[in-house]
Amino acid sequence: MEPDMPFTRFRFHIVFATKGRAKWIDAEIEEFLYPVLISSAARNDGKIITLGGVEDHVHLIAAIKPKVAPSHFIDRTKSESSGAIRRNFRRRRNFKWQVGFGAFTLSALDYQDAVRYVEKQKEHHRRGITWSVFEEIMEEGFEEAA
Repeated sequence: MEPDMPFTRFRFHIVFATKGRAKWIDAEIEEFLYPVLISSAARNDGKIITLGGVEDHVHLIAAIKPKVAPSHFIDRTKSESSGAIRRNFRRRRNFKWQVGFGAFTLSALDYQDAVRYVEKQKEHHRRGITWSVFEEIMEEGFEEAA
């Protein structure tokens, strides 16, 4: 590595929901959506490490290059993915994500637990084992935090 080259290891747990928490992400949409999210992230200077979700929201563990603001990365990824769904699925012409999102940095200690949590979203929701504080915030909608 060159001396003036930055080294970072920024990992984020990102969550965003469908507008109005509509249950639009069925198996067919999910099969299409996840590769679109991965491609969009790569185009926007990031990499999705893992993702998971249920009918009304998705969780991502992502690495984002330090030159990119997380909000820009998330906004672009959401915009590109919702547009792709609207173009490819007539019955989802009104598909939109909520305006807000949640983004949490992960330490080396949090990382593996967060990955497991994201990978098992369907199981967690089926069993009612979710990150309760965060899920409640998602129900109310995200507000800009300082």
